[in-house]
Amino acid sequence: MSNYRTLLKNRNFVLYSLGQAFSQFGDRLVQIILIGFVYRRWPGSSVQLAKIFFFTVVPSFFISPIAGVYIDRWDKKYVMIASDMFRAAAILLIPIFFLFYKSPVPVYVIIFLNFAAACFFLPAKLSIIPKLVPKNEILIANSASSITWVTSGILGFSFGGILAEWIGIKNSFFANSAVYLLSSASFLMLVYSVKKRPYLGEPAETPEHEKTIFRKSFFHEFVEGLKTLFSDRRLKFVAYVFFVLSSLIGAIYVVGIVFIQETLGSMTKDVGILGMCLFAGLLLGSSIYGKVGNRLPRVKTIFISLFLSGIFIDIFVIGLRLTKSFMFGSAAAFILGFFVSPIYVGGNTIIHEAAGSNLRARIFSSMGIIMNMGFLFFMFASAVLAEHMDKMWILAACGTGFAIFGIINIRAGTPGKSTFSS
Repeated sequence: MSNYRTLLKNRNFVLYSLGQAFSQFGDRLVQIILIGFVYRRWPGSSVQLAKIFFFTVVPSFFISPIAGVYIDRWDKKYVMIASDMFRAAAILLIPIFFLFYKSPVPVYVIIFLNFAAACFFLPAKLSIIPKLVPKNEILIANSASSITWVTSGILGFSFGGILAEWIGIKNSFFANSAVYLLSSASFLMLVYSVKKRPYLGEPAETPEHEKTIFRKSFFHEFVEGLKTLFSDRRLKFVAYVFFVLSSLIGAIYVVGIVFIQETLGSMTKDVGILGMCLFAGLLLGSSIYGKVGNRLPRVKTIFISLFLSGIFIDIFVIGLRLTKSFMFGSAAAFILGFFVSPIYVGGNTIIHEAAGSNLRARIFSSMGIIMNMGFLFFMFASAVLAEHMDKMWILAACGTGFAIFGIINIRAGTPGKSTFSS
């Protein structure tokens, strides 16, 4: 039976995990630094925080549809390297604008470009796993990948929260850039065979003919990815769940950050450490699910996880307001992370099993667009509401929404049970 020790003997997967860890550390670090940036300039404003995070999400609508097509054509290793090197350079520019400009507009532009590069990185990272491990190890590899993602998220969020208050926001960006360079160095050492596929399908006779073929090929491959996503029952199911999940996370995200800042009275430290507890729960949950997940029906497990996650969102929010206890909040965040983990691990595994290797990047890119649509809309809706009503009740309503969505689908039965079960 496949286990984590087997993956540790796989040189490519270890290098991939190191690169993913550095990259995820950098992603979480830049997020916590941006939270500190908003807190310093607009303390207590959910709307200003939503504006910053708007520019982290909106690139997916413009870049992801194009990125998925090209990533399926290109060597994913070099896509990840180029993306991390670009992000390292972009992050370095932010402290310069801090020094010479009071307007946040240049920072918005850099954030947009940074996360535009992430639109290439993430589908490449997710779709390369089947090239690195045998088919019977894909679930355990997804679990290990989730563990790596969560562990580096723990370190990035917790260390970043302390770092931003210790050395200042500007200096934290320099450290962030160095982390992305370490990630690209790890991916550079990956070695695997790449199956050559025709770039455009037929030889070009003239430059004009080449452009025509290119346009036809691009459009065909883009439409092919969307058709596969909406025609395959398994992929439609994952898109449905991920959209609802991301919508509720969007509603919680910025309001939750400001709620924690106001309740516990710190800029980034408490947000970072509570985020660390959440990621620690994700780590444990991903580890356990990776070992037992093949014996559980995936769809039912996902809906049970959604129900329990909603319950613990309410416990976290109401309990933290009543007790103002950091220890209580840490415990509730840990348990919440534990219950969320099977949703992402199970969903990504369904995608790997349902999508062919030449379609995975396009599928993951399309999933990203669907998820970000829900995230962005509900993030702004809840941020505006938070200017007029108590943040606790907004967060409690979101937790109840999670729980209701999960319990309704559990009670209704899971369609296509034989299709989705392990």
